[in-house]
Amino acid sequence: MRRIATEEAFVIPEVLGPMLDRFASEPYHPDLFFWSKAAEGTPLQRRLLDLGDERLQIMDETGVDVQLIGLASTGVQMFDADTGTALATLANDVLAEAMRKHPTRYAGLASFAPQDPARAAKEIERAMTQLGYNGVIVNSHTNGDYLDQPRYWPILEACEATGAPLYIHPRAPSPQMIAPMLDYTLEHAIWGFQAETSLHALRLIAGGLFDRFPKLTVVLGHGGEGLHYWLPRLDAMWANFKAPEGKRPTLELAPSDYIRRNFAVTTSGMNWGPSVRFAIDALGADRVMFAIDYPFVDSALSVQQMDAIAISAEDKAAIYHRNAERIFRIKP
Repeated sequence: MRRIATEEAFVIPEVLGPMLDRFASEPYHPDLFFWSKAAEGTPLQRRLLDLGDERLQIMDETGVDVQLIGLASTGVQMFDADTGTALATLANDVLAEAMRKHPTRYAGLASFAPQDPARAAKEIERAMTQLGYNGVIVNSHTNGDYLDQPRYWPILEACEATGAPLYIHPRAPSPQMIAPMLDYTLEHAIWGFQAETSLHALRLIAGGLFDRFPKLTVVLGHGGEGLHYWLPRLDAMWANFKAPEGKRPTLELAPSDYIRRNFAVTTSGMNWGPSVRFAIDALGADRVMFAIDYPFVDSALSVQQMDAIAISAEDKAAIYHRNAERIFRIKP
């Protein structure tokens, strides 16, 4: 069975170097601490920088046919607007060249710098219409801002206009919500990442963005960041707790309807049978895609876990490759 892994990471030296320099010179910052895991000489750094032999060898050894690759978190979102815009362009050019060299093995999620929404929209258009990308990726908040805020709507307009699925990838929580997590380092992938990213997704829903952009597709990794577990409660509490007049928009649909219509989820780091089966039950097998989270998660283990899940061959084919071929327009 063909296997497409839909949340796989790379980095370029021009992004990694400044992040490591900042980690060495600044007080503790949770996102810089995450970058420090890819320090000089580590296998993680080597694998993130590699778009050639080692990546392909691991794919071959573990039976992964295609990786959908994006710039590792936090991407370019911790740079100033001019630097971030330039680095997003450079990273997109680098990955596009690797996609041209390995057209049957690599697909791509383009980076952009939300710090400058107008230029971000232009880069999304360039990546999707000129470079052959399959979608775009953002690492949740940017300086504590979220994409539901009106100044970022040109980004969502560009995604909808070009048919680019928007992959919202985690980072450490925004300054507004991180404080209670810091005492016990809960701000990372153990809890903070999913809390941050699911909040971002809910802001898009509650802000009425899918009424404004009804064709926009958002993809959430790590088992959907847990959001689909809450579907009945989201609907009930949205209806029962009315906001003060003018505090939030009136939605055309219930929150769960947007999640089922406008969202897809991937299994990155969460190829656990009960989690995958629940996602199928809650959303349907046509909204779930296989992912590994390479090189942060072991590829062989992820494939073994997915292979072992007791679901129909039809559902497994949908999750392993058919949904990615449809949603990200990866050539069958």
